[in-house]
Formats: sequence, structure tokens, C-alpha cells
Amino acid sequence: MYDLLIRQAVIIDGTPAAGFPADVAVAKGRFVAVARHLDGEAARVVDASGLVLAPGFIDIHCHSDRYHIEQPDGEIKLRQGVTLEVVGNCGASLAPLAAARAREAVDHAAGGPGRFQGPIDWQSYGQYAAKVEAGKPVVNVTGLVGHGTLRIAAMGFAAQPAGTDALGRMMGLLDEAMAEGAAGMSSGLYYAPGLFATTDEVVALARVVARRGGYYATHLRNEAEGLLDSLDEAIHIGRTAGVPVHISHLKAAGWRNWHLADAAVARIETARAEGLDVTVDVYPYHFSSTSLLAIIPPWALDGGVPDLLSRLADPATRERIMGQIKDGLPGWENIYHNAGWEKIIISAASTADGRAWEGRSVADIARALGQDPCLCALDIIASERGAVSIIAGSMSEENVARFLELPFAMIGSDGSPNAGKPHPRVYGTFPRVVRRFVRELKTLSLAEAVHKMTGMTARRLGLSAFGRIAVGSRADAVLFDPERFADTATFDDPCRYPVGLNAVLVNGRLVLDAGGATGERPGVFVRTHADGRV
Repeated sequence: MYDLLIRQAVIIDGTPAAGFPADVAVAKGRFVAVARHLDGEAARVVDASGLVLAPGFIDIHCHSDRYHIEQPDGEIKLRQGVTLEVVGNCGASLAPLAAARAREAVDHAAGGPGRFQGPIDWQSYGQYAAKVEAGKPVVNVTGLVGHGTLRIAAMGFAAQPAGTDALGRMMGLLDEAMAEGAAGMSSGLYYAPGLFATTDEVVALARVVARRGGYYATHLRNEAEGLLDSLDEAIHIGRTAGVPVHISHLKAAGWRNWHLADAAVARIETARAEGLDVTVDVYPYHFSSTSLLAIIPPWALDGGVPDLLSRLADPATRERIMGQIKDGLPGWENIYHNAGWEKIIISAASTADGRAWEGRSVADIARALGQDPCLCALDIIASERGAVSIIAGSMSEENVARFLELPFAMIGSDGSPNAGKPHPRVYGTFPRVVRRFVRELKTLSLAEAVHKMTGMTARRLGLSAFGRIAVGSRADAVLFDPERFADTATFDDPCRYPVGLNAVLVNGRLVLDAGGATGERPGVFVRTHADGRV
């Protein structure tokens, strides 16, 4: 007897192949039969006529690290059809930690001081994975080790190259974390403390990942005027270390740099043709989101947020920082130059005063206060103690569509489920791909889009049992109306759930049924290297 029998859905199986009508049976957490017609009894039969059954979507790039501890029953991703999330991106993970710097590292990964207020009762990667799993998450979770987190454990936010002892400490922590189930390592070479690292430091760490069979994901050092040089650095790391490379949220930031899109694609295609395993992810929006600390010149971040706040309190140092924000520095990606104060919008703050500015641009806030916008932005950073998120408009939708259709591009939300007015990608990424880029722009076919959200991603992660509707695969699946599945989250009203999703299956159990959460929480932490491939 089957646990579940889904009748007459259009099966889009996670490959680029066109959909086909079939019945699908589930038992003991796996797909056990796929055929034009299946006989047999089932505990539950679902009539899926007119609906699409696809593998559960995999978010290869998100920042839900603390969300799965704080809200394991949360519906934000569930209602998009996401059944597996990859945390630990952009160089920031919640493990491994060094006891003396645990709070510093957690604040870094959580987006600022005070964002995570629970007990830090783990240190190793294995302990973090066990804590997530013990909370019984509604979806599956896997993750990367953040290079920045390793650096904090070994040397804090010191603006200097890693010495022999510090590098050895990082390599040991990384090797241990890979043995405990991490999928690879991420870097955020745009952010402190990762931006203080040399290329050789990252190569040494990437070699550890290569020996363990993982992959190296990177938020490039510069996604604007330095995009091509930064891609060259990532490709060099992959070639030298012998490790697969994954470019996080591929973009050309700043309208002056939009023309670099074709050259960036050519760089990646050349590397792939020469035998390097390079892939990318893209989010389906042309507005980005990050911390307001991204406006700060790198030298001013030496020592982390506490030292920055001391510098901002000194009038002469503050003037120096303001001058460099306005004028720029060679090699530094300056988000103010890419977007401008009118398109840098406060999305999440930590104080009552700061929350009053959520949804408004720095330029608008400055006008209301009668201030210079640069000074206003620094005042916000100081008053929020660095814990303030922004949305920035610096990309073109044409480039987004260009990148999405690349045969080696998959979908990642890059979403951080913060309070306030978060980027709508937190609630809408996966249905937006279907609505905007399949139905409206016709950039992708539905099968291509599903492949980029499922089977292709599972292959990148080395998870052969995920991302397919096939006998023997893990029974993670989504059932949706292909004409109605759509995002509803907007920049003005971002915390809105999608429509057109009928059911979600995680590990063979219905977690969303007839559009409503069932209360089932069967998610696990998927350890990709602890006991071989899953």
C-alpha cells in the first residue's frame, strides 16, 4: 500500500525534458512508482488533473541560517515550494565557532548585533547541524562553511593577511566541518573580514574543500567595475585548488557596468570549455539587498563593528570616511556609486527610531532631516550599531534575464528573512521565476525553469537522491497550477505569500495541503560529506 498516490499530474521531473502525464506513488519517504496509470491502494489519493508535479525547489543561495533555529515551523519558503535550503553563503555561516569569538561570528552571520538573541549552545559544524535538526524544521537544510566565519574564529576582523598559524587553524576547522557534513565553503570577498584575505589564502582553504569533494561558492570581490577581474580571481582559485566553482548571484552592478554582462559570460564559458566546473546562481530581481555597512570603505571595518563605531564617533575620521564614500577608492566596489542614495532603501533596522525609516530611501530620510545623505547614512549605521539592511537598485532586468537563461545558471533567492520590509525575494523568488520569466517574458520554458530550481541544483550539491521525480528519489515535491503560480510580494508590501501552490511534500509527507500548512515538520539537516553522498 502506498502512503500517497498522486493521479494524472503533468510531471516535470527535474530534467530539461518536457512534461508528461502520469501517476506518482510515494512510500517511506521515496518515490516508488511513476507510470501512465498506477493501480493499488493508498492512504491518500490526490487528484492532480491540470496541475504540475515537480521536484521540491532547492534554494542554493539563502541566508536563513538563524531562521531555521528561531522559526523551524516557518512558512516563508514552504509557500514558495522550497523543500531544501542551502545556508552559509557569502562567507557567513553559524559554524564553526571559536568560544572566545562566538558572539562576534554569530552577529556577522545574522546580519548585525542583536539579530540572533538565542543561546549560542553550539561550536562545531556538526553541533550546529544537530541543533537545526533537533528543532524539527519544516523543510530540509544543508549548508556551506563561511570563509569569513573561519577568519573570525582564527583572527577576528583583523585587516591583514592570515599568518601561518591562523591559516592552519582555519584549514583545520574547515576540514572538520566538511567531515561533519558541510557541502563546501563560501566566501564573501566583498565583505569584512573576507575582503582582507589574499587570493592565496582562499586557494589554501579551497584545497581542503577539493580533498573532501565539495564546492567553492563565492560572492565576488567586486560585482561592478571590477567584475571581470573578480571572475578571473574566482576561476584562478578553482583551477589552482582543483575545486568546482560556483558564482553567487551573478550580476553586473551599476548602470555604468551593465555592458560587462557579455564579457562576464564569455569568461565563464571559456573556463568551462577548458574543463573547469563553473556554475552560477541568479535571483529573479534587478534590485539587490545587503547591509548598509556596504557603503563603508574597507579600512574602516578593521576590527569589526565596534571599531567602526569608534571611528564614526571621531569627527576627523568620519569626514575621511564620508570623502571616500563620495569619491571612491581604487578597487573598492562602492554601492553608493552603483545605486545612489535615491535607490538605497532601508529595509530592516533594529531600533524603534530605525524601524520608522523602513521602506524609505536614504535620500528621502536625509531630506526629511535636512541632512547631507552621506552623513545621514553614517548616522543610521551608528544609531543601529551596524544592524541595518538595505535594498539597492543597481541592476538591469535585461541582464537578469540574460544570466537566467545560461545553461549553467540555477536559482537562488539570496533572501534574508528579517523583520521590517525585506526584499520581496524572501517571499517570492521561485514563483516569480515562473510568473515573470516563464509566462510573461518567455525567457525560459517551464521545464527549463524547474530544472534550474531542482535537478541542476541537486547535481551542484552532489545530492543524487534529490531534485528528481524518479523511482528511488527522495519524495520532495511541489504541486502547482502552471497558469496561476505567482509571487505577490512587492517592494511596498513584501511579506505576502505566493498564489497557485496546491501542495508541498517533504520527505514523503504533506507539509502544505490544499494551500494550507499541515503542521508536519519532517525536515532534516542533509549532511553531504559526513557519510558519503546522500
